[in-house]
Amino acid sequence: MNLCDVKAALDEGGKVTILVRHAERPPLEEGDATFGASLALTERGWRMARQFGALLANTVSPKSVAFYASGTFRTVQTACGMAMGLDAAKPENSVERKIGLAEFLGSDSPFFGACEERMALSAEECYHERMNEYFRSGMMRGYRPLGAATGAMEARLHALHRSGGNLVVAVTHDINVAAFLAGRGVVASFTDETWPDYLDAAVVVERQDGNREYGFIRWHKDMEGIDLMDMRYA
Repeated sequence: MNLCDVKAALDEGGKVTILVRHAERPPLEEGDATFGASLALTERGWRMARQFGALLANTVSPKSVAFYASGTFRTVQTACGMAMGLDAAKPENSVERKIGLAEFLGSDSPFFGACEERMALSAEECYHERMNEYFRSGMMRGYRPLGAATGAMEARLHALHRSGGNLVVAVTHDINVAAFLAGRGVVASFTDETWPDYLDAAVVVERQDGNREYGFIRWHKDMEGIDLMDMRYA
């Protein structure tokens, strides 16, 4: 799936949710129980967020987009950068907007069990293999049952459309993107290379008839070569 597919769905009167991993951050410190809640984006990450927003401007009117983020600093910064890039690309349609905070995109994720168990699991070797076991079996210590958690995540994402936006951009963390994709059968398992990277996203398209489709958008590195001023006039 790509942004052209998103545009087509919106043009047909559908609703789209993009569950996207935040932009680039510095490395996490080992043993940090907050998982880097106060970490800021890198300079490159800030630029990536603005470029993502500028690309959205060619997909949808700024007035129809609602941004949400978890409570961590890097997700809020990412959402702000996206909103700035979106509005700067089409200033004639820019709006005064607020970034909504949604803790279920972070510490209150439907996928998360006990924090201590998740930290112990992440400290072990072969973390991605452990997560693939979770995606295959639906069960893993430190995490809630995959099927029920995926349904809960989708229900909360769907509720965000009550703000009126046809496109909801929900900025979250890699595990939520990976678990949602696995829970909805888009990706069966991940390697170190295919694990959701910065700005990779799960996508939910709800058609007018109520049917839903799911996809995976990868952030291509060549997108970082886009000049924001050129995007303004695209």
